[in-house]
Amino acid sequence: MCNPRRWTAPTGVGTTDERDAASRSPDRPLPEVTASSGSDRPVIAVLAAHWESKSEEGWIARQVAGALAGVADIHVISPDGEGPGTSTDSVFTVHHLAVPLDPSAELRRDLIVASLSETTSVRGLTVDDGLATVIDRHLLDPWRGATEVLALLGPELAVIVGYDNLGALDAVDAFRRDLPVSLVALGSDSRAVAFPHFDRLFDRAGSVLAVSETERAGLVAAHGDPGKVCRIGAPMATNPNVLTEPDAVLGATDYLLVLTEVGVKDDHRDAELSRLVQMRFPDHRVGICYTDAFCTSDNGRVTKGWPIERSSDLARLMAWARVTVDLRPGRLFARRCIESLLYGTPIVVPHDSRARQHAERGRGGLWFAGPAELTWCIEGLLEPAARGALGAQGRSYAEAEYGSTDRFIERVLDACGLAPAAARAGG
Repeated sequence: MCNPRRWTAPTGVGTTDERDAASRSPDRPLPEVTASSGSDRPVIAVLAAHWESKSEEGWIARQVAGALAGVADIHVISPDGEGPGTSTDSVFTVHHLAVPLDPSAELRRDLIVASLSETTSVRGLTVDDGLATVIDRHLLDPWRGATEVLALLGPELAVIVGYDNLGALDAVDAFRRDLPVSLVALGSDSRAVAFPHFDRLFDRAGSVLAVSETERAGLVAAHGDPGKVCRIGAPMATNPNVLTEPDAVLGATDYLLVLTEVGVKDDHRDAELSRLVQMRFPDHRVGICYTDAFCTSDNGRVTKGWPIERSSDLARLMAWARVTVDLRPGRLFARRCIESLLYGTPIVVPHDSRARQHAERGRGGLWFAGPAELTWCIEGLLEPAARGALGAQGRSYAEAEYGSTDRFIERVLDACGLAPAAARAGG
């Protein structure tokens, strides 16, 4: 059970020394900040290295912030931005520091952590000051200006996005070392989350939010505090409009849908596997979503069309497919696979992917380790009885775990030590 540390709203925004430290002039201008409007809603600061919605990580961060927005005023602080300033994004106020993290610095950090995690026992590794400096180079300074923003906002809770976002933690501690912190872990790599360099962020957080059961188990295994790690799921639902009529090209036939993250002509294993599906099942129509095209095959004839860009078009394809083969599921929680299951379409996924939990725990599909197993999995799901059983089981699992926005909001609020608005008002 998730039992995060509770917090109460403070009366000030920090000690005199902390406020003085926060007011020191940064190296470059800061966004103009307006303090809380005086409402009785708490102020929550969400600190995210990148504020976007295209990736699974960015999407779930926005969903968490949206859940909190029902009971609090949400201020997002991010180093991103072409110039310092404040903007309105839906129900969020976004403060752009305009000192973006260097992508090469993020890549260097990730490569060092991955390399050391491969060659040694992570938990037995000692990260000395020299190694820490190399890992953090150019990743901490962009967050310095966040401290002054925090001082002007006076938040009662900080939500840090990303287990590796140590610069955000430094900014929070420079403002108030006793400010309650919740961590949206984004733990897509179970070895990286166990890397000891990031322990201080997990130790500082009163609660750690995980999307899926696999992520939650990995975080508990790495940090050993099951009461602090809270599985929140995700707020997902079917689009009823896509069920009214099938895709104009593939129709309502028993077609196979293959999802990739590569181009048609890329020299990549996933491109080879997608072509294998076309050749192995010539009697079935096959639709393949490449990054640069949508290709269909029918009796050996391949037609190339525009890439699938709208989420509703992809949902329509999954809803009417016989099976969804996702060759490159999302690294955090495999959002596309959950969506396919919500439409009752079983999945076939790589055995070493995050999507396997949905096929295995949800009994909504099969998983493969090589080309032969891939074709065997598809063959099995071409049997009406197997397809029907796994489709129904997968739908029940997806609806129970991810299909309720209200349940997601409740889990997020509980994890962050907040009560719903009605409860706060005595309703």
